Amino acid sequence: MATLTQAQIRHLSNLMDERYARERSEIAIVTQRVREQLDEGVPADWTDAALVESALASDNAVINQDTADMRDIRAARERLSAGTYGICTDCGEAIAYQRLLAYPTAKRCIHCQHLHEQGRAVRGFPRT
Repeated sequence: MATLTQAQIRHLSNLMDERYARERSEIAIVTQRVREQLDEGVPADWTDAALVESALASDNAVINQDTADMRDIRAARERLSAGTYGICTDCGEAIAYQRLLAYPTAKRCIHCQHLHEQGRAVRGFPRT
């Protein structure tokens, strides 16, 4: 099983730090925008109300995704501390460095992730 070098781990850790800071910043920006929208008061008509409602729903989705990303980064950091970072949680094999470069918080190798997604898709849809 291939293992990550210290240089690779440092690089991936820096990528996670940058992503974490970016997500935090985006949450702050979106939160401020929502506050400003709410401070503007009652919309003038139903069209304005619908636009505000749509913007708020979109902002909520962004915040939820950013929060999930931050949670993934914290989980990856815990695996790093435990010495299990870069090891697939399903099969125990090393996760390819190229996969971690693309997705530093990956907890599964590409093969197991594919199987996981197939299983989720099968459970998510009724069979005919």
